[in-house]
Amino acid sequence: MVAKQAPARIMGRGELTPTAAVGELTRLVWGGLLLAAPDQVLRVMGGDPGSTPSTILRVLGVRHLVQAAVLLRWPTPEAFRLGAVADGLHALTAVALIADRRRRRVALTDAAVATGWTIHDGVAASRAGARGRR
Repeated sequence: MVAKQAPARIMGRGELTPTAAVGELTRLVWGGLLLAAPDQVLRVMGGDPGSTPSTILRVLGVRHLVQAAVLLRWPTPEAFRLGAVADGLHALTAVALIADRRRRRVALTDAAVATGWTIHDGVAASRAGARGRR
């Protein structure tokens, strides 16, 4: 008689928690706004659209859309950790721009938003791993 093998455990298997889902859906909206209306977003953040090229915000919007799509499709701890790294690096670059008086308010707001995404992804990584082990 042939012994049955237990199915291999998929490394990094995760589960999308409701909180993570809401966060990533919010990221989709944010990315869409940055892509569709970068100048308006910049004005709301207290910036001058003439000082920051719309292309930069559109690229950032695409990054957020791709990141949200990946995390919604593959909510693994590893994917959320990678997202946290991307958002953390973004926050650090925004902090570096605080030295520029003309961009200070926008840089502070952007750093706060990116820090929020970093925390969200870090928490989601730990929860996705915990739920995947159940």
